[in-house]
Amino acid sequence: MGCGISQRHGEFVHAFVFVGLQGLDEEGIRHDVRQSIKHGFCACSVSPSTGVSLAQRRHLVEIVREESGNKILTSVITGGTVQGQIEDLAHAEKTGCSHALIRFPEGPQPESEEEVHARFREVIDSTSLGIVLYGSDVPALRRFHPSGIPVNVFDRLANVPNVVAVKLTHVMNVTTAYQLCERLSDRLILGPVNLDHVPVLAKNYRHIQWSGQWIVESVQSPEKPFAVEFMNLVAKGRLADSLKVYWQMQPLVQAIYDLQGPYLLHESHPYAHLKYHQWCTGGNGGLLPLKAGQYMPVLRADARELIRGNYKKVGISPVDEPEEEFIVGKMNYSRGIRPSNLSSMPLYA
Repeated sequence: MGCGISQRHGEFVHAFVFVGLQGLDEEGIRHDVRQSIKHGFCACSVSPSTGVSLAQRRHLVEIVREESGNKILTSVITGGTVQGQIEDLAHAEKTGCSHALIRFPEGPQPESEEEVHARFREVIDSTSLGIVLYGSDVPALRRFHPSGIPVNVFDRLANVPNVVAVKLTHVMNVTTAYQLCERLSDRLILGPVNLDHVPVLAKNYRHIQWSGQWIVESVQSPEKPFAVEFMNLVAKGRLADSLKVYWQMQPLVQAIYDLQGPYLLHESHPYAHLKYHQWCTGGNGGLLPLKAGQYMPVLRADARELIRGNYKKVGISPVDEPEEEFIVGKMNYSRGIRPSNLSSMPLYA
């Protein structure tokens, strides 16, 4: 498994540009990397999903990689055209990243599974990074499998040396997860995001030892690293012990599924809510910029109170700092920046 994915969770680093401020919040980014280490995660995953420029995204990867050093792996999540993904992977490899999650490359509607395979291979063969395939519904690929996941193509790609894992997206139903495990678990790490699926799959398949590239802070804190402990026990085959940890964090597992599920089905994420989860467990927080035309739900007072209450149910004490700190980010707040310095506050009410 060349990318070095271990038996623990990964996470997102979302400390990007704040509206009304210029450039990347470098100290906030570095703080979130250090928080990832405190959580016990195996990697930081840099997502391109919000409104930053290509140059800013590349610089973000460089900052995360520099701060992570040899303490934690750095991965990237890439999408877009074949050429765009190749360029992203080249930069990530040059920067010293260990692995990358890739999406099906954009382009003309594929007419055959051979075309799907060829498009994936063009991207994969361009790099020596470990490749994580994204097990998520792609409407253009439903003609090849009802789930929108090209199962036969993934089966072929599993034999490519630097393809190391498949992320099983949060809203994937258990039947699709079962079929992917049947076809791929002898060769690849299968990473369910839905932790409800983990014990069932781990009972029957090898390489259910990792889950990552999602908001793992929603189900644990550095002081109570439920998810990390859960996956470590699963990887050791101690399923009975893992269930004890699962039930400790189950209210949080259910809460993040209830929050994210409706948006994931429509190719969106509640990013302001996810940043609030990070901040509640010690992360930098801060509002994110939007892409033109991008829809994300507004983080309202009732949602903030629900998130904080869910943590308290399982014995996690969310940070007791002014909400203003979340709005501008912990590091900016410590330097005297306040919401009044922002030109607007998107997604916060």
